[in-house]
This record gives sequence, structure tokens and C-alpha cells, in this order.
Amino acid sequence: MCLIYSAPNSGPQPGTPEFGGFMKAYGDFTQKVRDEGKLVAGDALQGVETATTVSVRNGKTETIDGPFAETKEQLGGYYLLDCKDLDEAIEYAAMIPTADYGRIEVRPIVVWDN
Repeated sequence: MCLIYSAPNSGPQPGTPEFGGFMKAYGDFTQKVRDEGKLVAGDALQGVETATTVSVRNGKTETIDGPFAETKEQLGGYYLLDCKDLDEAIEYAAMIPTADYGRIEVRPIVVWDN
């Protein structure tokens, strides 16, 4: 899974000339991983102001507004890719446009043998 992190306003912003090219780069990347049979899923996330963090303590459900982590960079979306190994996943992660402005965390998913 490629988790896409960036600080707010760190990349091209809506309404700027650069934003169209940035979004086109996302469309191109999405089409590339789709065409190459790597795309399993992917979505952008709404802003952190819409997030709710849930925890259970002593049997009681607790919620707080916002993401749990207090960092400048925020999770903005993800791609779930079917890659043969970590090297291939890193290769694709480096193609995600936000890699130029933020960070892409590559993490394998757990495959449960049921």
C-alpha cells in the first residue's frame, strides 16, 4: 500500500496554473498502474477536519476530532498496488506526484490465511 502524505498547501493548489498539471500527473499515474495490472484500489481522502479518531478504553468508546497523529504532514490518499516485491513498490511510489512535495509510505498489507 502506498500511503500519500503531505503538509497542507505544500503542493500545487486549486486555482493555480500548476494545479492542472499536478492533477493530470495523478490521472496519468492512475492510468499507468491500471494498464499495467498493478492497481487494486486507490482514493483521495477528505481533509483532516473531517476525521474522527476512535479508541476504546476500559470498554468505553472514545472519539476525538481529527487524526490521531499530530504532524504537519497528513494522510491524503492511498494506492493499493499488486507489486511483486518491495523494490517494485518503491519504483511505483516514486512516480506518485505528491512524492515531489510530501512523502509516500510503502507498507505491505497483511494477508490472512483463513
